[in-house]
Amino acid sequence: MTNSVPEEMLSMAERRSNSRRDATTEPSRAELVEVLFRRHYTELLRLAVVMLGSREAAEDAVQDSFVALHRNWRSLRDPAAAEAYLRSAVLNRCRSWVRRQVSQRAPRPLMLVRDQQESPEDTTVGRDEVGSLVAVMRTLARRQREVLACRYVLEMSVAETAQLLQISEGSVKAHAHRGLHLLQQRIEVAR
Repeated sequence: MTNSVPEEMLSMAERRSNSRRDATTEPSRAELVEVLFRRHYTELLRLAVVMLGSREAAEDAVQDSFVALHRNWRSLRDPAAAEAYLRSAVLNRCRSWVRRQVSQRAPRPLMLVRDQQESPEDTTVGRDEVGSLVAVMRTLARRQREVLACRYVLEMSVAETAQLLQISEGSVKAHAHRGLHLLQQRIEVAR
C-alpha cells in the first residue's frame, strides 16, 4: 500500500506550507489527516449532531473517527477514499452511541453546531427551532434520519448517500420522501 493521496487533495496553500519538506518525500500520514480534519471536521460534526442530538457525543464520534483514520491509514485500500471512510466511521460511531443510549435509557441533550456568530436573541430563537427540529428528527426511523442527514445536512447526492449508507438509490429516495413527509406532518402538529 502506498501512502500517497491524489494531488488535488492538497490545496496550493497546504502544498506551500509543506514546501519545507524535500520535494521527493510524500506528505506524512499526520499531515494528510490534518488536511482532512481542516476540510471536513465541521460538516462531519453537523452530521453527528443531527444523528445524536448531543454536541459532546458528536464531537467524540468525529474525534474517534479521525483517530481511527490516522491509526489505520496504511490499511486503506484507496487513500483518496479517506473522506468516505470518515463519513462511514462517523455514522457507525453514531449508530453505536444510539444503541448504547437506548439500552441505558439515558436522556440526550440537544444542541446545534453554528458556523457564524449571531445576536443572543437570534441564537435563542434558533436553538429553540433547531432543538424542535432535532427532537422531531429523532422520532423518525434510523434509516430515514440517516438519509435526511446525508441529503440535507451534508448536501450529498442520492448516489453519494446510497454509497455511504450501502443501500440502493431507490431506497434513498423512498426514505427521504417518507422522512420528509413525516417531518412535515409532525412539525405541523407541533405548531
